Amino acid sequence: MRTYLWLIFAGLATLSVLPLARLDFFNTHKKYRYFKYLSLVMFGWTMFNYLKFVSLSARVVYYSTLSVYPLVFLLTILIFISMLNYLGKKINIFFLIGAGIFFLVDLVMSYTNTLHLLVLELPYSTSLNYAIISEAKHGIFFYIHTAVCYAILLLAMGSIAIRLYKNLKNERDVFPFVVMIIGIVLGIVTNVTHLFFYDFPIDPTYIMLVILTTLLYFIFYIRDIRLMLKVNGNDFILNNLREMYLLVNHRGVIVAASPELEDKFNMKMEEKMGFTEFIKSISDKAVVYTDNKKVENTFDENKLYFHMTEKQINLPFLKHSGKFYLFYDETQNRKYLYDLNYVMTHDLMTNIYNRNYFESLEPEIEAKYENYSLIMFDIDGLKQFNDYLGHEAGDQLLIRFADALKVVVNKYKNLIPIRMGGDEFLLIAIHKDKNDLEEILYDLKILTNDKDLLKHVGFSYGYSQNNYANKSFNKVMTEADANQYAMKASRKKAKDELESYLRLITQI
Repeated sequence: MRTYLWLIFAGLATLSVLPLARLDFFNTHKKYRYFKYLSLVMFGWTMFNYLKFVSLSARVVYYSTLSVYPLVFLLTILIFISMLNYLGKKINIFFLIGAGIFFLVDLVMSYTNTLHLLVLELPYSTSLNYAIISEAKHGIFFYIHTAVCYAILLLAMGSIAIRLYKNLKNERDVFPFVVMIIGIVLGIVTNVTHLFFYDFPIDPTYIMLVILTTLLYFIFYIRDIRLMLKVNGNDFILNNLREMYLLVNHRGVIVAASPELEDKFNMKMEEKMGFTEFIKSISDKAVVYTDNKKVENTFDENKLYFHMTEKQINLPFLKHSGKFYLFYDETQNRKYLYDLNYVMTHDLMTNIYNRNYFESLEPEIEAKYENYSLIMFDIDGLKQFNDYLGHEAGDQLLIRFADALKVVVNKYKNLIPIRMGGDEFLLIAIHKDKNDLEEILYDLKILTNDKDLLKHVGFSYGYSQNNYANKSFNKVMTEADANQYAMKASRKKAKDELESYLRLITQI
């Protein structure tokens, strides 16, 4: 073989060896698994080609030439399986069985060629050399072998083309698929040319597949595997993080997850699971947030709370980037904060808002709403209940009224109930007209009315509205308070009747 051909073959041999230098790259994710085997078989083809070119033994040259045929079939199968696996498609078991059977037939037919001459029309003899073998005619089984290989490559190309179309529409991630299709097409065209029109010194199919495999290796390494290695290279750090993490590629697909995160939700990150899909799948078990303000005043005892941070990982290929998400389990902290906030903003006896919350809310109501109303309440008989029946009875009186407020709040919405202190309550009503207020008050009277004076809750009330009147909050509050006091003065008879009844039952 001429010097320039040796140089070409040496270059191709070097390319076929490159992926073997770091086969562990293909272990970063199971979708790359078969590309590892593809690289190994390609290297095997290189070794058999080398033996054909350099060996002086007729037997070695003859059988290394015949070994290429089952090797090429195996390579074809691996290309097909590798791409299906990379695309996330299931591999049909019957196809694998059929491929395995044909591979065994290919192997047997190649190594017994001297007996039937169906692969090469040339029996073995001690006078054979590479030049004689390369000029030999092919037998009928060779063409069957070639047709099967072409059919499988066309199937692979069809699957890739479908995915190429989807990616072109959805995510514009087409580069590896374009490379694969171009490589297969060129491989088929050059192989047909080699068989029927022009005899190349070096098999052009071998040249194309070496280049194709090398290109795919570098594409996956630079864009996908490099992303994972950036994280996996810091295994010690990751394994000692208290935070859980997800590594997501440029397509939004999860490529790595911390075992702690998988254990927390008793799930394994399935291949091709999208980040959005993952977040949705855990929404019934966890609240994931990036801004503390979004969960400031809420807490669900049945859910976990994860504060999530995001970091972009830039990659030097096609401007793609991956993302690294950290999940901080803040469930206990959120509970502490919620409990603390609850104590600060709620009246612990009635479990409605307190005056402290009212004072923090007042500026927001005035700034945000032009149509709101304030209803002030004063409960009848708290002092009498405390004096005659004890403070526990007085507390129950206040709780009964607060419970009635909660009922109307759930019914009418946009209402905020507040205990201002002692026997005074306030109801803030947003976007309610006078008829709405009267209905609310009517319902309250029904809910608090009882023939048994020990269960009945009497009250005075007064309300004022700011219906786009540009009143100050203090003015609306003052008007409501004045109206409530006016009504309170008219309820002296009801209070006297309650006191007489309480005095009577305590003397019996």
